[in-house]
Amino acid sequence: MNQQIDKLKDLYKQTFNTDSGSKVLADLEARCNFRTPSYVAGDANATAYEEGKRAVILHVYNMMREEQ
Repeated sequence: MNQQIDKLKDLYKQTFNTDSGSKVLADLEARCNFRTPSYVAGDANATAYEEGKRAVILHVYNMMREEQ
């Protein structure tokens, strides 16, 4: 299983470490609340929805992160 995850991580890196991939990643950052708050005052459901979008970009970056 670990080999499968390593291969998948390599695919993420191959995809997003290209010029086109970095442009797509920048678009995802903007659309998925990466650098902005996802809290929606008075609306827990909307906050949960926005946090779900944020989880996508965090997953992409976690898959691309070099192991410590």
